[in-house]
Amino acid sequence: MNSIVLAKRFTIVALSLVVLGTACAKRDLYQAKDGTPGDSKLPASVTIDTSIKTVDASKYAQARVFPGLVCSEAPRLKDTTVRMNFDYNYVGEDLRMSVPPQPLFSTGLYAGPGELAIVDVPTGLYNLSVQVGAWTDNLSGIENPDRDPIIYSRSQLSPGRNYIRNLYGGHIYILAATPVKTPVDLVFSNVLRSPDFILGETDPIVWKAAIQSSCVPWLELRSENAIFTVPREYCISKPIADPVALMTEWDNSIKYDFYQWEKLSANPANPADKAPLLPWRVVMDIKPVAGYGHAGYPVVTYNDYNWFAMMTDISQVRGGGCWGIYHELGHNNQQGKYWSWSSLGETSNNLFVFKAAKRQSATYPGAWPAKHPALATMIPSALTFAADNTSGKNFDGTDSRINDPFARLTPFLQLFEKVPAGANYNGWDIMGELYSKARQAVRISQNDQDKRDFVYETVCNFTGLNWLPFFKQWGINISNISSAKMSKYPLMRQDIWNYNPLTGQGGNTILTDLRSLWTLTGSYSTQEANSNGPLPKMLDGNFTTYWHTNYGTGGGVTAAPYQIDVDMLTPVDVKGFAFAQRENGTGTSRAIKNMQLYYSTDGVTYNLIDKSQFTLTLQPPTGYSVQLANVQKFQNFYLSGGASIKMRYFRFIIPSGTTDLYNGPNAALSELNVLY
Repeated sequence: MNSIVLAKRFTIVALSLVVLGTACAKRDLYQAKDGTPGDSKLPASVTIDTSIKTVDASKYAQARVFPGLVCSEAPRLKDTTVRMNFDYNYVGEDLRMSVPPQPLFSTGLYAGPGELAIVDVPTGLYNLSVQVGAWTDNLSGIENPDRDPIIYSRSQLSPGRNYIRNLYGGHIYILAATPVKTPVDLVFSNVLRSPDFILGETDPIVWKAAIQSSCVPWLELRSENAIFTVPREYCISKPIADPVALMTEWDNSIKYDFYQWEKLSANPANPADKAPLLPWRVVMDIKPVAGYGHAGYPVVTYNDYNWFAMMTDISQVRGGGCWGIYHELGHNNQQGKYWSWSSLGETSNNLFVFKAAKRQSATYPGAWPAKHPALATMIPSALTFAADNTSGKNFDGTDSRINDPFARLTPFLQLFEKVPAGANYNGWDIMGELYSKARQAVRISQNDQDKRDFVYETVCNFTGLNWLPFFKQWGINISNISSAKMSKYPLMRQDIWNYNPLTGQGGNTILTDLRSLWTLTGSYSTQEANSNGPLPKMLDGNFTTYWHTNYGTGGGVTAAPYQIDVDMLTPVDVKGFAFAQRENGTGTSRAIKNMQLYYSTDGVTYNLIDKSQFTLTLQPPTGYSVQLANVQKFQNFYLSGGASIKMRYFRFIIPSGTTDLYNGPNAALSELNVLY
């Protein structure tokens, strides 16, 4: 009965093909040949390669170059059971970082180049796939690469027997698309044992003997949180004295210098704060697809002794070294959509090596600061930039003192290392607060300004201080909306921007006069003697220096009305204003008579402060605010009845170059201040 039904089905299919072929022929005006193999005929059978004795040596020459061959006399394992734990909790999306660890599991086995490996999968498991080879970089876009462009392979696994062959060979990995609650026993045949070191499982003495006797060219150094794929020959030529201590250090570094610093843990109260609990992988390759090394999963490094030493030299791990490893892992951990703005792309990833150095310095004092030759030059350069009181500085700009990823580390290290006098918090906890707030954020930051504000507000809320002077001094622009929100906190008045994190010196001065942080815009001259004329001269505390309006070379208008706008950085309650005329011997020069004063909270809408609001000795005309006497030193103008006005911005205008000046048409002042 079954054969009859089958015959009928084939007849129907054949007839259908005839009809379809005829219809196609009518439309084929060019009589093109059918390009389908076998002229579209159904194959009679499919041959599956199941012979482990057959080795496809077609890529032996390339495999010999990289990743290397295995000796034919080494015994291949048969029916070897590997118990795998696929019970993972993937939290990648919740972490909101660039590249979280992936559910890729090592088997400790290695497939020989061109050899047929067998994997037996238990019944009912359809979510597993197999990868052969750790080297996942695709070099197709590189001219004359040092190895074939693609040398790894992935295949879906089905319940029952599976056959896999990779022409280059490599470690065998299992990927689990979804977690499996119970351990899974996979059975492998025609594979080799990789001489891996597994922290907590492998005896160091046995391991050292294994790497000498094995002919597998690569091995893995494994711990719960970190796995390094390295050449076996490196482990022989550059022996690892104590692999237990080494991998314990790396395990702890991932745990404390990444996860714990980011406020992640294995069993948090908030599920969003759960650590990945999957290992980071670092793989050495003869030719990374980008640069000397790059981030991703896995991190890929160049195959040389420098990178190998960063992974295996315990003195570097304990001594603030291993910059490259932390650099790439740091890239994976960046939260670029929330707070790490564009100019921090090669900066915020380098903060982790400093955290590791700080932790290690408690036991190994020489670990701090982290080791990189550029720091000795660029951090002092950045400090020079921060100390410069010139207005218009831009942290993200092209000024050579700050336009460098190492220079831009400085304000973050200052925040971590230097806690203001009297404050009660750990500065290193600021990083965890940034990561935690990013995981809780309702939406991503839309632009760099949002990200700068995110950092500023997080620092202010965490410390209970308004850090606007610090961000202003660094030229990190903060929006008016954000600064207004944080004005509820007292100003952080310590000059922490002068603290040198390399030496631990500076940054101890408490500022009583915050005028150096003000920004002034308006008419000014550059023609005066002794560098007088510019606007900041009104803020230097020196009655013998002065600001002068522009009368040829300078900025702004050259004739009245003259207008000066002042940004005090943060909203303050102002009770009055103080002005000092330019001194000239025992008299004055270019003295101002009548002035209009305006205030603003947003820098957009300004309101006149009428003369009726002041307690005055000299009366200005209607529509003005104050009248100055033609005398030296400060003249104070208080609001009546002890009143105050909350403002961040104020403006003074001299409408006329004749009636509003004692000896016009130009104006000058030696000092300017507000009264609290």
